[in-house]
Amino acid sequence: MGLSAVLAGAMALSMTPGPIIGILSRFFIDDLGLTRTEIGAVATFHAFAIMITSIPLGVLADRLSGRYTQILMLLFVFLGLLTMAFSWDFWSLMAFAAIAGLPAAGANSATNNIIVENVPAGSRGWITGIKQSGVQIGILATGLALPVTAARVGWRMALVLASLVALVGIAATLAIVPSGPAAWTPERKAGAVRGRLPDAVRWLSAYGVTMGIGVGTYAAFVPLYAQENLGMGVTLAGTVIAVSGASGALSRVVWGRIAERAGHPSGPLLVIGALSAGAFIATWVAPHTTPYLIWVGAVLVGMSTGSWMSVGMMAAIMLSDPKQTGQSTGSIVLGFGLGLTIGPVVFGWGVDTFGAYDLPWAGVTLNFAAAMTMMLLWRYRSRALDEAVVGHGA
Repeated sequence: MGLSAVLAGAMALSMTPGPIIGILSRFFIDDLGLTRTEIGAVATFHAFAIMITSIPLGVLADRLSGRYTQILMLLFVFLGLLTMAFSWDFWSLMAFAAIAGLPAAGANSATNNIIVENVPAGSRGWITGIKQSGVQIGILATGLALPVTAARVGWRMALVLASLVALVGIAATLAIVPSGPAAWTPERKAGAVRGRLPDAVRWLSAYGVTMGIGVGTYAAFVPLYAQENLGMGVTLAGTVIAVSGASGALSRVVWGRIAERAGHPSGPLLVIGALSAGAFIATWVAPHTTPYLIWVGAVLVGMSTGSWMSVGMMAAIMLSDPKQTGQSTGSIVLGFGLGLTIGPVVFGWGVDTFGAYDLPWAGVTLNFAAAMTMMLLWRYRSRALDEAVVGHGA
């Protein structure tokens, strides 16, 4: 239980800098003079850092062991949030947000390796889901606490206080997570980089692009969208993100178990794509129908877009060689990071260009249609290959 809690906490801390950009967007606009396009650019550059460092940090996790990689990621959380607190303009905020992106690039590889090193097969689905639920728990806590704290003590002090929590995570990791077998041995180094990654990793990476577009857009712009189109205050708008986090916390545990038992990852991911489309449609039409739909959308986002990583990470653990778990995970995170990079800046540009959110929401919804199509194609090709192998064997 202690290991699950530490892994969930590490994931929570590593992934919260992204949502923080959206939650504090009004403060950045008012105090730093940022435009919506620049808010999107900050989120994009944050995601770009995730994208370009995910594979190197995945290889590092294979070589160094998950425990020490996790400690390094939590140190980056501390440094990233602390430096963001001292931002003075668009460029400084963008640079410091990139530092805060490094933990999101390496946390999945670190925690997946810790699971492979310490948890037997057959019990990994639950713990993978629990540790992935840490992301949503972190979003829930951040969405509830950060706007209130920022309103009372200022957004800069709120970020300083948030950075100190990472030091608690480092202490817990040192106390609870085993050091891991044979860290930095020649055998581990050699085995970690040999061999071709499974084809499933490529499909999951491509799917991750579509999910990254959705997650990045939602985190960066839904609080601002709720304020501008539904008349919500900063605190209530942050609660929308918190609701998606609460929904995703339980959903990620369930999806992790489903993924371990599913015959093929494309099945759960097809369902997640459909739910994601429904979530974004509900968010899109809320100002035109009833404001309550934005809460429906938040719940559905937590169940779908915000939970897909439980399936992706379980697939990486199940379908990869144990010595390539970090590299496979890094490749999937690379695709996700690419989507995070594309989504916010394009969405922000669309809002500024067209003066409304409707067309950008429509574009993100079509993005999920592409995700479902991709999973149908993967499922069809996998069945065709299985039938060909059976026929050849006969």
